[in-house]
Amino acid sequence: MPNERAWVTYIEQKFGVVLQRHECPVDLESLTATQSEIEQIKYDLVRYEAFRTGEPILVFKGRYGGYYVVDGHTRARVRWDVGDRSIVARLFSTSEPEVCTELSRIATEAGGGRERPIWEVPVVDRLGKGSAAWEKYRLELLAGWKAEGERGA
Repeated sequence: MPNERAWVTYIEQKFGVVLQRHECPVDLESLTATQSEIEQIKYDLVRYEAFRTGEPILVFKGRYGGYYVVDGHTRARVRWDVGDRSIVARLFSTSEPEVCTELSRIATEAGGGRERPIWEVPVVDRLGKGSAAWEKYRLELLAGWKAEGERGA
C-alpha cells in the first residue's frame, strides 16, 4: 500500500522511531479524523462499487488513547453510515508521545479547532455528481486502483 509506506517512512524519519503495527478490528466510534472532508465521488465508489473495501484502514493509536485515521476516512465513514460499528485496521503505535501530539494537532486543525469523530466529517461534492469531470476522475481512481492491485499481485 503506497499510502502506508509513505506515511510510515515519514513518521519514522521525522520522529526517529520504529512504529509497531498489527492488524485488528477497531471500533468506528473511537476514530478521530485527520482530514477535513470526504469526497462524494470516493464515498460513492466505496459504498456502491466496493472501491478499496478489502483494504484495512490505517490508524495510529496514541499512548493515552486516541485513534487517529491516517488513511481510510471514506471507508470508515461508509461503514459507519451503513450501520457497522467496527472495521479492520492496520494499527500503528509507538511510545514516542510527539507522534500522538502531531496527529492530535492535525486532527484539531482539520476539525476546525476540535478533533472530530469520523461520522462528523462532511461528505462534499466539488465536481458535480454525474458531470464530465466526475466521470473522468472516477475512471482515473478506478484505473489507479486496478494498477495498484496488479503491482501487488
